[in-house]
Amino acid sequence: MSNGEIVIDPAFEGPAGSAHGGYTCGTLAPYLSADAEITLRAPVPLGTALKLAPYDGGLALHDGPAVVAEGSSTRLADGAPEPPAFAEALAATASFAGLRSHPYPRCLGCGTGRTDAVALRLFPGPLGGRDLVAAVWYPGRDATAGGLIRPEFAWAALDCPGGWAAVRFGRVDRPAVLGRMAARLLEPIAAQSAHIVVGWLAGVSGRKLTAGSALYSRDGVLQGFSRQTWITVAEPGTRS
Repeated sequence: MSNGEIVIDPAFEGPAGSAHGGYTCGTLAPYLSADAEITLRAPVPLGTALKLAPYDGGLALHDGPAVVAEGSSTRLADGAPEPPAFAEALAATASFAGLRSHPYPRCLGCGTGRTDAVALRLFPGPLGGRDLVAAVWYPGRDATAGGLIRPEFAWAALDCPGGWAAVRFGRVDRPAVLGRMAARLLEPIAAQSAHIVVGWLAGVSGRKLTAGSALYSRDGVLQGFSRQTWITVAEPGTRS
């Protein structure tokens, strides 16, 4: 790849004051071959010119001299579960933990404090009898182009369900932030009035949580899946 520049618009916020992890990863993914895997080294600033440059066979994203993200190519195995029925996913949203208390209410993906057209408003709640969270996604106009889901929005939709699953099933009592994400989109993804997204916990190691997520059409056709690493926010006064 050649050197380039990207700017993440402030509308694509995740944790307060920084870019949404999934959207950022999805913005970088087209610069890589195969399944892209992006590691977020630091909060990615909003509204700032960031420099893209080749790095170790992949890419690096620089904020001035600091590297805020790195990307490489990988290969994902399909571990997506059997999807819930649309009615089950819709019912699960009523039990979304963020409706009671949300650490990042301005989050592009799952923020409860946003009603603007860009926001995904994905509210993943637990599915009865399964170790999954599920949500229904109604893609807005900004998420589509030519009747297809824009890839960076598909990555964004795959982000938050994995995080909420990791925190819930990992029995974590603090928020977590995305540290790494790899995804495969089974393109082209035809935009529908509604899609289903699920997330699950894959493992826990200290403050590190591994998770997965999958995107389906309304009638349960798999459209993409991801592998994620989340980092639990440290207690105040403790070493990170």
